[in-house]
Amino acid sequence: MSSMRKWRRLGAALAAGSLLLLAGCGGSGSSGPSASGSGSQPASGTTSKPFKVALVVNGTLGDKGFFDSAAAGLQRAHDELGVDIKILQADPKNPQEWLQNLQSVSDGSYNLVITGSSQMKDNLTQVAKAAPNQKFVYFDDTVDLPNIANIIYKQNEGSYLAGVLAGLVTTDTKDFPLSKGSKVVGVVGGMDIPVINDFIVGFTQGVHSVDPGIRVLKSYVGDFSNPNKGYDQAKAMYDQGADIVYAVAGGSGLGVLKASADANRYSIGVDSDQNGLYPGHVLASMVKRVDNSLFDMIKAAKDGTLQYGGKVYPYGLTNQGVGLILDTKDVPASVQEQLKAAEQRVAGGQIQVQTVTGAGGQ
Repeated sequence: MSSMRKWRRLGAALAAGSLLLLAGCGGSGSSGPSASGSGSQPASGTTSKPFKVALVVNGTLGDKGFFDSAAAGLQRAHDELGVDIKILQADPKNPQEWLQNLQSVSDGSYNLVITGSSQMKDNLTQVAKAAPNQKFVYFDDTVDLPNIANIIYKQNEGSYLAGVLAGLVTTDTKDFPLSKGSKVVGVVGGMDIPVINDFIVGFTQGVHSVDPGIRVLKSYVGDFSNPNKGYDQAKAMYDQGADIVYAVAGGSGLGVLKASADANRYSIGVDSDQNGLYPGHVLASMVKRVDNSLFDMIKAAKDGTLQYGGKVYPYGLTNQGVGLILDTKDVPASVQEQLKAAEQRVAGGQIQVQTVTGAGGQ
């Protein structure tokens, strides 16, 4: 099996024919900065100091998902708002380095410090208490402190749509020729934690809305940066008859997508548009618009309108915070229409998607 470095080079151009079910859900159009930081200069003729933002990630860029989407949001703020940005990456296996990086930019030299994921919760709590004058944005979980604004995502809603698609795939061999009609689907999670289980309960509900008799296989990698193990777990599901597997595992999920191609079956990506990685096999990606949400928070902070004090800003189907991007070449128009109808019922409140206590999507 190839090394992690090789996995990070898997990215190919995104599928040009992709369809975003969230109508009008815009993005920066940028893949985000590839270095650990970049900056901007004040507009010519001005002497005001630029607004400075730091992003601390508990891993590295190149995951084609969560962290890359966050970096793209900062790059958009750099390009459109003229802010100085810095991105600090870290060894995904070294929590002490995560803490040190967060501490290093929380000395008042940045107007806003951003970090995310439930794995950073204890670190952020410690640093925010020690630096009460530093302003923070925390995404994908919440911390109730006076100097923090929080972003949560309704990943259960977007995952419901992914589940509907999976249910249709495993029951419709005509429209999906790689499907065996086994009525078996799978989901591979990164870790057994509330936010990942929120994906899984929404996905399972969506699958069973198509046919309650469909079997949903579940497993956890125990790591967000081990694509080899993600591959092995997905392969085991395909060997058990799964027609499609949903990857909810960060960088580990890249292994799931590769396994779908090797097994000549289907998969669903996550966090950003991963459809182009294995065309014909990755039918869709359930995106968390981390990029859009961080851009919104940076703009509000720069304008002086962002609320802290543990304020929670939710992003779901109704405000383009999550959605399902389809590979329209391999998902028939009739299925696209069914998914649009399901999205409208969820967004309109006709369908209540289950959630997990303590998850960011609550």
